[in-house]
Amino acid sequence: MRPLLAALACALLVTGCATTPLGSPPESRTADPGQLTQWLAKGRIALAAQGEGGSGSFVWQQRSERTELTLRGPLGAGGLALVTDGATIELSDGAGRPLNGEAARAELERRLGVKLPLAELRYWMLGVPAPARPGSGPVQTSSGSVPGFVQGGWVVSYEELTSQAGWSLPARLTATTNGARVRIVVDDWILPAP
Repeated sequence: MRPLLAALACALLVTGCATTPLGSPPESRTADPGQLTQWLAKGRIALAAQGEGGSGSFVWQQRSERTELTLRGPLGAGGLALVTDGATIELSDGAGRPLNGEAARAELERRLGVKLPLAELRYWMLGVPAPARPGSGPVQTSSGSVPGFVQGGWVVSYEELTSQAGWSLPARLTATTNGARVRIVVDDWILPAP
């Protein structure tokens, strides 16, 4: 009788484990931009503003304050390479023509149809609001409450999170403001070894 009860208990335990919802494991913690200063994210991006839009792929490399973002597909023909520290900006188009400063900001805004919050974006990619501005959350959507916040006139929501090296990081996020929308799907996070 005892072997039968032990086998039944093991079967129930295994079944219970198999039906536990997947998501961020309990050991995952909210990303800390002070610790996650070097990372790389690859994925897809879709942009919509002023009745126009486009989609493509991106590679985002963060090195402390320096963001290096390469876009392929959206924002016009070819691609764009963007380098910013949140205050300064350099932009190169698919042909390698460089623009700096206000000319780069104006060209990026012209292509996007909206002014991007460059200083805040690197924090949003990690799933947290930028520390310089207060943010409020969670965000209410048509399907209910989701993780996210409102910051600087943008509503940032996280539809899916993933666990990488013990951190809970966005797999899908959406940022919207005044009729403009940026959707990001991160297919691959590359973090330094813990």
